[in-house]
Amino acid sequence: MSQPATSTDLEVEINYSQVYIYSVAPWENDPNGHNAVVDALNDAHESGRHVGLASGLVDVLTPAEWNFAAPMRVETWEAEPPADFDNWDHVVDVDLDIPNGKLIFEGSGGRPPIPCDVPPGRYRARLAGRGYDLTKAGTEGMDAYRVQLWPRTSDDAPSLRKSWSGWDTQ
Repeated sequence: MSQPATSTDLEVEINYSQVYIYSVAPWENDPNGHNAVVDALNDAHESGRHVGLASGLVDVLTPAEWNFAAPMRVETWEAEPPADFDNWDHVVDVDLDIPNGKLIFEGSGGRPPIPCDVPPGRYRARLAGRGYDLTKAGTEGMDAYRVQLWPRTSDDAPSLRKSWSGWDTQ
């Protein structure tokens, strides 16, 4: 069985049912970069992926309105990892560049950034979440997330690999 080259477990903050993932904040060098937050949120809804992209920012929507200690596993792989979609409620693949070796997680609404060190590079990222049914039912702290990163040589469109059926009733 294949194993990740590296893995890091951390806790991230979900706020207003969102967590932002980025390497370089779009607003760092662009006074209009905060538009990326709205643009990524719009992309998440309009695409039906519930994961949106804009200016290097990934916006992951969750059924949890708040979880200030959501488990997040970050894995790096030498090639695309094996699919294990049965273990997850929602899975989306996106391109994600990490030029500075820092992957940042930030809850919506200005929560403190939570950094994770990864090798710098151009990656395909598989974003996965689970525990969504329990979370939607009101059980707090049962959602968990994973980001799998592997090198990419081309730009590819985002891909909804598995959709949580509960989005239809949100």
